[in-house]
Amino acid sequence: MWPEITRLIAPRAAPHLRFLPDAEARPKPKPKFRPKPKLTRKPKLTRKLKLKLKLKLSGLYEGEPDACRRDLRRFLPALGHLVLLVAVFKVFHLEGRAFRGLTVLAMAALPVHYLLPYRWKKPAFVAVSVLGMAWALGAAITAVVLPMAALLIGACFLPVAWSARAAIVGVLGLAFALARSAGVAAGVPDGAWAVVGSMFMFRILLFLYEIKHAKAPERPIDAVSYFFLLPNFCFTLFPVLDYRTFRRGYFSADVHDLQRSGLILLSRGTVHLLICRLVAGAMIAPSAVHDPLSLAGYLAGNYLKYLDVSGRFHLACGMLHLFGFALPETHHNYLLASSFTDYWRRINIPWKDFMVRVVFHPVAFRLKRKPQALALAVATVAVFVATWLLHAYQSFWLRGLWGFSVPDALFWGILGVLVLVNVQLDARRPTRRRPPGLVRALQTLATFGTIAVLWSLWSSPGVGAWLDLLRRGLGWT
Repeated sequence: MWPEITRLIAPRAAPHLRFLPDAEARPKPKPKFRPKPKLTRKPKLTRKLKLKLKLKLSGLYEGEPDACRRDLRRFLPALGHLVLLVAVFKVFHLEGRAFRGLTVLAMAALPVHYLLPYRWKKPAFVAVSVLGMAWALGAAITAVVLPMAALLIGACFLPVAWSARAAIVGVLGLAFALARSAGVAAGVPDGAWAVVGSMFMFRILLFLYEIKHAKAPERPIDAVSYFFLLPNFCFTLFPVLDYRTFRRGYFSADVHDLQRSGLILLSRGTVHLLICRLVAGAMIAPSAVHDPLSLAGYLAGNYLKYLDVSGRFHLACGMLHLFGFALPETHHNYLLASSFTDYWRRINIPWKDFMVRVVFHPVAFRLKRKPQALALAVATVAVFVATWLLHAYQSFWLRGLWGFSVPDALFWGILGVLVLVNVQLDARRPTRRRPPGLVRALQTLATFGTIAVLWSLWSSPGVGAWLDLLRRGLGWT
């Protein structure tokens, strides 16, 4: 047999195939010329475009709280409601020219304020307030108010001890008071003193109290926005706003909810002012009182004229709500108070909170080792004495005259005694049960009648005139 042959290498190609080029090595035909497609680059988003895109998608700028989330579907109806209210103010000639001008300014500034980033909202509000002051009060008063305000606010931020700052503010206030009473500053318009007093006479005390106990320094923009409040320049009789409540309430809820509550307050204030106008038109003069029926009509109408004050307070707080300031209500159904302590809690709530904070609590705390009845009595008396004195102080700044009079002292003294009796009775009751409907109605009627009689005393020119009014109304000769 033949031996097995194994090949270790591949067989050589045939001679006629050795020198032919390989198929892969053959030159390929050149393709026909085709233009290359242009590559489109995605445009880079600038910071401004990114902010606009983010605002459009989420309703928020970078770093803003969720309460600022914008939604035109919710904002435009609120703006429309405000436009209708401004039309009502114009048709019924509500308040004066200054108020109607400021409402138009607020209506124009609100959309811009709504769209601004959060960090610019408060400076924009201050700018609108200064512009509103110049529009409502004139350039002469504005040129006087601004330097005075700068001095008082700047003194609160001096790099010295708190006691020194408080002393400087006190000296400035005393100098302004002497200038107002003695007529030293002859070139100062009389309206400028009322505006400065309305801005600083009570709020500067609360601000100094806050910076004394604050753990961190206050921002100047917060202080400026606290004193420069847009509605303050048409209502010199302004609620005493607490600084802590003012600062903590800024955008503390959804902006659209705040605007809705502000529109409710504006509507409520409008109703109060219109009712007050009807009451004033139907009210009889004190000289026309000649029998019990006419006396009851005069007492009720004279007391209901306070709707003018509560209406203005609602309008002022409602306007601030539109710009993100969540403030508590100033009056709560005070005509339905069922006791004198209930009346004190319902009427002019900012003043009640102010007195409780700066007078009642400090006095009660100092007497905490004494019996509870004594501590409550002394603190209540201190509150009404301070209220009487501070109302005279308020009258000096707003009208240039100290409001001390015998009817004024009797009004606060009698009301203080009635509240003091109620406070002692409430402290002795272990539990407070709501009385039945008929009993509560009688209590409400009795409270209303008593306050109406006291109100007639407060608004009378003297005690003799008030006694003569009662004598004629009750038929006593």
